[in-house]
Amino acid sequence: MTLDVNKPRLLNHIQRIIVVGFLSLVVLLTWTPGISYGRQPSQRNFCNWSDRSINTTRLPQLMKEMGFKPPARFRALLVRVELDRKANLISKMNLYAYGTSATRVDGWNPASTIKLYAAVSALERLNELGYGPKTTVTFHYPRGDKKISLQKLLEEDLHKSDNIAHNRMVQLAGFDYLNGPRGTLRRAGMRDSAILRAYAQSQWEAEGNSKILRTSPRITLQQPKSGRYSAKKNVLPESTGKAKVKCQSAACTSLSDLGKMMCHLMLHEQLPQRHRLKLGTGPNQSPMLAFFRQRLNRVRDANDGVWLALERHLIPKSQRGQPSKGSYQLFRKAGFSQDWLSDNIYVYQPHSKVRWIVVMAAYPGRKSLDQAADIIARIIKDDLVLKSSKKRTNSAKKAQ
Repeated sequence: MTLDVNKPRLLNHIQRIIVVGFLSLVVLLTWTPGISYGRQPSQRNFCNWSDRSINTTRLPQLMKEMGFKPPARFRALLVRVELDRKANLISKMNLYAYGTSATRVDGWNPASTIKLYAAVSALERLNELGYGPKTTVTFHYPRGDKKISLQKLLEEDLHKSDNIAHNRMVQLAGFDYLNGPRGTLRRAGMRDSAILRAYAQSQWEAEGNSKILRTSPRITLQQPKSGRYSAKKNVLPESTGKAKVKCQSAACTSLSDLGKMMCHLMLHEQLPQRHRLKLGTGPNQSPMLAFFRQRLNRVRDANDGVWLALERHLIPKSQRGQPSKGSYQLFRKAGFSQDWLSDNIYVYQPHSKVRWIVVMAAYPGRKSLDQAADIIARIIKDDLVLKSSKKRTNSAKKAQ
């Protein structure tokens, strides 16, 4: 029996296979990890990215081209967020890490950056109970009551970074509401983050509290009639959390998880309703969400090198120091402990559909992130991560 083979047709078929294979190889070699969901971005939770979505080589290469000399144990994550034409939805997200440490919870001290987690969780809980920014909170401790307005508590926790205020915020959230399988952190896709033990333990224990933050005292919430909120009063019973956590330190997190929380908080309106934090519904920010964001929109002190670097490159002189709705703004939560400096920043530029999240940490000292902040600000200003090597080099020289 003979086999009749159409040789020209077979040759054409082989050629097509070779061409398709070559093009596939080109795409593989030039592909930039990112999250893009084509025609249905409205159904996706862009803020809950996976480790596989993070490019770990481009940022180190780019920063090296710009003269960066990394401090000891430097780690960073840069998130580029692209909105749709009307800025109602996220259309694309690209993530860049300095090496592979951005997804690790070990080998660093997140310090006060994790205070963002407890504050978000506490305000989620209050918002679900129908309480707003003008709530007064009374903690009923065995050694005496501690009464404080929610506004002052949040100010001391997020802006002044007071450790005792942070511990109280964890108690206000409740251990399981924060760390549990359906708690704030897990709902935001943060599987390895947790807050377990108190900060400023000696001072905390002197009040008669346990250094393990599983137990919350009886808490009274009181709210006057204000705007959309009616006058009300509730007493939350004493509780002890049962959630199991992997964390063995006071707190555990990664740069990636910090970025996810900032993403959920600052891109709330662009996320599908079912993927949002419990801080309001609808197309506009709720009073509770606006109240929260306002506490993140300020310089920490006059010698804050990270803030000053980003401000110098990204905010016009006429708008510095006086943030307002629709203007250039920086939102951040910084931390410093045991010579570890860390920062979590969201960059808003009003005339662009691109938003940025910068999370980074270094050791040792309060100046250890100054150069990194300057270089990353220049990267953001000229959107260098998506430019070719030649264009990046020209932009970097021009910026210098």
